[in-house]
Amino acid sequence: MESLLAATEFSQSTPDFQVDLAQFRRECLLAYYTFHQIPGPPAWMRIGRLTRRAYAMGLNQLEVNDMCSAYGSRLMAEDEIEDWRYVWWCVYCLDSYSNTSFSAPFLVELEGINTALVRRSVDDSEVPNLPKIFLPDSVDDLWKTTQKVISTPCEREFNIHIITTTILRQAGIVLRLRCTKKRVRDKTISLKNTLASLRLALPPGYLNPTRNALAAESGAHHHTRLTNLLHLHMTRLLISLPHDFKDNEEEWINGWQQSLECCQDIALIVEQWNNQFSSRVDPAICLIIFMTIWVTNLQRRCIADSASPLLSHLAQAENMMLLFLEQFSRIWALPHILIQLFRNSSAEDLLVYADVDQILSQLKMPLHPKTFHRASTFSFGAVDGPEDVDTINLTDLWSPCTQGLSV
Repeated sequence: MESLLAATEFSQSTPDFQVDLAQFRRECLLAYYTFHQIPGPPAWMRIGRLTRRAYAMGLNQLEVNDMCSAYGSRLMAEDEIEDWRYVWWCVYCLDSYSNTSFSAPFLVELEGINTALVRRSVDDSEVPNLPKIFLPDSVDDLWKTTQKVISTPCEREFNIHIITTTILRQAGIVLRLRCTKKRVRDKTISLKNTLASLRLALPPGYLNPTRNALAAESGAHHHTRLTNLLHLHMTRLLISLPHDFKDNEEEWINGWQQSLECCQDIALIVEQWNNQFSSRVDPAICLIIFMTIWVTNLQRRCIADSASPLLSHLAQAENMMLLFLEQFSRIWALPHILIQLFRNSSAEDLLVYADVDQILSQLKMPLHPKTFHRASTFSFGAVDGPEDVDTINLTDLWSPCTQGLSV
């Protein structure tokens, strides 16, 4: 792995934009590995270069032959085009959670995507002859795309994953604009309505975090669904975080209560987690758990009544989510850094709502340079790599059935 990472990236070694499928897959996996094992600005910029390469090859326009140089001068079989679709959506996920975690603008624009969602699952020998489904130009129509996805026997969980990633991107935009002190009230209200419509478009029982044993839901598919649920709950958490306490105290308290509910929903998902699937799930979900445990800590410190039953419940949730991060830290470096960052930023002193409002007004995502700098001085020396390299099967991570790409 070290020799691969030390090698010059294709963006610097090839004079043209054309790269074959195997080489692009390799660069996707290396970008994925670097972000989670050596997180920081270089890993973020590596994903940025990968995304620009995907744009240069026209992978965002795979359904338009004249716009996509991946075709070259030859006709490409539908199975190979489907392989490239998986590559594009991998890049889309990497762009999504890397830039969200850095509080940076996205490189991929939703309106510029003319690549269909995937249709071939791991059980299919070829791409089934089914209608192509596309992400909408407007997030307001994500519920319509969701209905199309669940009505066809395509790779349902993966495509829902792309949809939940898309709405979480929008919450990331709201948070980033808030950090720059811009007014986002209208955008927040619109996104809340979009999220409500999307949740209602999902199949009955989809939001239940327990595995649907009666429907023979496999453990792998259950954990992909749990990842999608984490996206939905984190979206609601980010857009529920209150601000400007002095302007409207009642509205602020209502938002703070909604954020508590979101934290409790995420804690319920963590309760259902089976760590035997952790090596097959994108560890970027640890960024979601970090934000949740940080907000839960603030919620707990707002409770002045030491006899309140909520106090012990929140303390248990904190502990459980820390254990979740520790499980992932045995494989990857990113959750180890997040644990250290939480332990250095959390406290036990009591807070009033005005204090919380001041803290939230300065909220930055964990890999934002100013936040990450506080953790990087001690984190990299603590974890040289996973305890067991065999637990990280990058080929397995590329498999359509285990595409747990996250945040």
